Amino acid sequence: MLLLLTPAGPALAGPADQTTAESGNPFTDGWYADPDVAVYGSTYWVFPTTSKTYGEQTYLDAFSSTDLVNWTKHPNVLTTARVSWASYAMWAPAPVYRNGRYYLYFAANDIQNNSALGGIGVAVADQPQGPYSDALGRPLIGQFHNGAQPIDQDVFIDDDGQAYMYYGGWGHANVVKLNADMISLGTFSDGSTYKEITPSGYVEGSQMFKRNGKYYLMWSEGGWTGPDYSVSYAMSTSPTGPFTRLAKVLAQDPAVARGSGHNSVINVPGTDVWYIVYHRRPLSETDGNHRQLAYDRMYFNADGTIQPVTMRVKDDFNDGNALGWHAYGGSFAASGGRYQAGSSLGGKALLDTNFADFSYDADVTVTSGGGDAGLIFRVKQPAVGTDSYTGYYAGISPAGRVVLGRVNNNWTQLQATAMTVTVGTTYRMRVTAVGPSIKVYVGDLATPKIAVTDATFASGANGVRVFNAAGAFDNMAIGPAVGTGTNLALNRPATGTTPCVATEGPEKAVNGTVNGGNTDKFCSAVAGAWLRVDLGATRAITRFEVAHAQAGGESASFNTRAYTISVSNDGTTWTQAVAVTNNTTATTLHPVALSGRYVRLNITTPTQTTEIATRIYELRVFG
Repeated sequence: MLLLLTPAGPALAGPADQTTAESGNPFTDGWYADPDVAVYGSTYWVFPTTSKTYGEQTYLDAFSSTDLVNWTKHPNVLTTARVSWASYAMWAPAPVYRNGRYYLYFAANDIQNNSALGGIGVAVADQPQGPYSDALGRPLIGQFHNGAQPIDQDVFIDDDGQAYMYYGGWGHANVVKLNADMISLGTFSDGSTYKEITPSGYVEGSQMFKRNGKYYLMWSEGGWTGPDYSVSYAMSTSPTGPFTRLAKVLAQDPAVARGSGHNSVINVPGTDVWYIVYHRRPLSETDGNHRQLAYDRMYFNADGTIQPVTMRVKDDFNDGNALGWHAYGGSFAASGGRYQAGSSLGGKALLDTNFADFSYDADVTVTSGGGDAGLIFRVKQPAVGTDSYTGYYAGISPAGRVVLGRVNNNWTQLQATAMTVTVGTTYRMRVTAVGPSIKVYVGDLATPKIAVTDATFASGANGVRVFNAAGAFDNMAIGPAVGTGTNLALNRPATGTTPCVATEGPEKAVNGTVNGGNTDKFCSAVAGAWLRVDLGATRAITRFEVAHAQAGGESASFNTRAYTISVSNDGTTWTQAVAVTNNTTATTLHPVALSGRYVRLNITTPTQTTEIATRIYELRVFG
């Protein structure tokens, strides 16, 4: 869990508008699991389990970041060499700062009965990166109580200063009080030390946090090596419960990753922005220990319940690495905030995804050569070689064309369209595939350059490719297919701030068309402009789409720069679902998983310039 208890440092640079790890998941290199987090001064810290065989789990590493983007590894913050009773299976570190020192709680030895030596220990250090040393010379909890194996501990300090530890495996969860010295156990008012709080479905991985006066207990369900590993939660008005299971909030996504569980949470200090930090297993990995660290945005409903978490796929390469990408031929490297590909005859790089229907967006640049660069999708059986894979490829070429082809260890062109493409110029590309329908957009994301029907390949991995050219790729995102589903906002009652002229009212943003000109947009020159749509009833919402000025044919400099989207069931109490601070694109896509009757778009900064008018050509709400 997150604690902000160290002396104040510089303001944290946490990106409050991220929907996920925008620079890509995994956000650290290596096999790790069971992450717990802390905020110490001006730095975020993640302490995970080293995901290896039990006999190799003899040390713990940590990772730190000031911005949730760039991470520094701190190896061997705690090892069994500094814990006399620990031999192996060092698991699930839980960090906390108190009494001017840094504490790290951990499990070791995976004890199976009360005659074995092991359980939950506590180590201490004078700095967050350690080295940590055993504080007791013995386990703090070395026995089974209420059937709970002493593992998977989380430490939470309440607003009144009382510290609690939540722990337990084998399907049982306990809570204990920690005394002020943080290395001994207290008692409850009834004289007991171990209070069982096991909710329905609990397996392991306790996690506690507090928001708006409510206590949230999260835990893992399913088997840790299986695809069903997942996270559920309960809420209470007391730190000791009762905790009644409410819902599952994180589970596998067969298009993204499996075995997603054992989480912690980050609250960006001074905000109501929350992230869930967890481990997951790549789709192609079968080794149970091959787990990686990831985080995604966590949203709350108006009543405090947690919305189901969506594992999003994005990478802007601002962290200077390409973790999660696998190259097949050619030369690929993250550099200068882009994924750079040297010139080759068919070099490609893939993410470990398996999308069927999707929209895949990326910035594509041919940096040299007369060939092409672009996106590959629904890929299987990749290997080194020009056309050594099955799937599809959409590319742009300075020879003056956009091309789409089918690849089955040979090349079949499906369609090509003339277009001026300049070496060194970046083009926004989008591929939308729904069943056999494949559309390719370049620059203009409203009208496809290519539209074909081909049912040869139904699903597979997403990636990038060059052919007889060098290229660069950036700001990639894969999500639900844009334009699919029902637009719940279409022709619904819309209100907003005073329009620029009478013909540019809010109703134009829900009429279903983007025709350009001043007759088909909502324009308002009011500071803090807003647009509100009544969906008629509370509806499930899967994504928002906003068509900005460029989508309507105006200058890209007039695209809305900063805005939020919120939902409400009653039009009075609002929950923010989307926050954007630096948009430059014509049409923005915001996948969500929530419900509401009213949707409100609030404008913070209307354009990229000093122009004060907001221009919204369409606000679409899909369910």
